[in-house]
Amino acid sequence: MAKIKVLMLGPARTVKGGVSSVVNNLYNAGIDREIELKYIGTMVDGSKLRKLLQAAKAYFQVLSCIDRYDIVHIHVSADASYFRKSFFMKIALRHHKKLVLHQHGGDIDRFYGHDLTGSAHDKMVSLFNRCDAFIVLAPNFKEFFKHIIVGEKKISVIGNGISIPDLDLDHKDYSKRNILFLGRICKDKGISELLNAIERLSKEYPDVHLYIGGFYEDESFRSRIESLPENVTACGWIDTRSKEELFAKCPIFVLPSYYEGMPLSVAEGMAHGCATIASKVGSLDQMIDDGRTGLLVRPKDSDDLYNALKKVIEDTDYQKALGRAAYSFAKDNYDITKMKDNIIEIYKDILR
Repeated sequence: MAKIKVLMLGPARTVKGGVSSVVNNLYNAGIDREIELKYIGTMVDGSKLRKLLQAAKAYFQVLSCIDRYDIVHIHVSADASYFRKSFFMKIALRHHKKLVLHQHGGDIDRFYGHDLTGSAHDKMVSLFNRCDAFIVLAPNFKEFFKHIIVGEKKISVIGNGISIPDLDLDHKDYSKRNILFLGRICKDKGISELLNAIERLSKEYPDVHLYIGGFYEDESFRSRIESLPENVTACGWIDTRSKEELFAKCPIFVLPSYYEGMPLSVAEGMAHGCATIASKVGSLDQMIDDGRTGLLVRPKDSDDLYNALKKVIEDTDYQKALGRAAYSFAKDNYDITKMKDNIIEIYKDILR
């Protein structure tokens, strides 16, 4: 039987971000061995000019090869991502290809519900409704988009997947007061509130230490982080090996973002048996059972974040219980193989 032929579009696989990590995880799970897959990066890290040149290059790459594929699968979020990807959606439709839209945005209510108005909103509705399948990350996103997409059956919920590590949690050290954050260093990730909480905690627990794995998107945070050398280490963007080392030394994971879709970093924290603390935004209240598999805090609330961190630092038995429950939940829900299989089933369904 001939393999399904899929042209997939999204950020370049080298981009430092969640969507490119999802795509790389799908490759690691072997999706390209089960289907004939070509991936074209429509965006790269760097200056606006570099991004524009990459988008133009991708445009011509797609035009040169689209006729060889049955399905065009486009990863899209909001803002510039939507406007950039809309050109590629139109190409797919002009060439009469089956179109799969994979929505990753966390701040969808602001952009799709408020920022897009008038004719721009109408064009988005028209484009989205011409797709053959629309993938969202969690049920709350389906609830939002079912008011935009005509025909709720088009919408499938497929959460992001990761490779689940084989852990022996009996040997994980929950006595250390090490906390891990993975993500861009910027306001929207809750860095200001996190640093406030760490400063307060350091006065009660001098050995508390925050490790930050991510690049400076907002340079204004650099001086503040560097002023806390005893309690904060900025590791820069980290590779897989360094990430595993940080997870091994940090029994607590934190992500106090202002908005999220379904963050891979939280799934990874849970899959490494960490007591995970995150803001109650996006799909995080569906990823974390508050008080059982992790703790949810109010976004933009450094007091709430401080109290949650203090709670797990003070009670290592509770910290361990959260970590164990998180690991069990992650194994059942975040396996990348399940994500890959569910996506391939969508391909099969729309080609029938």
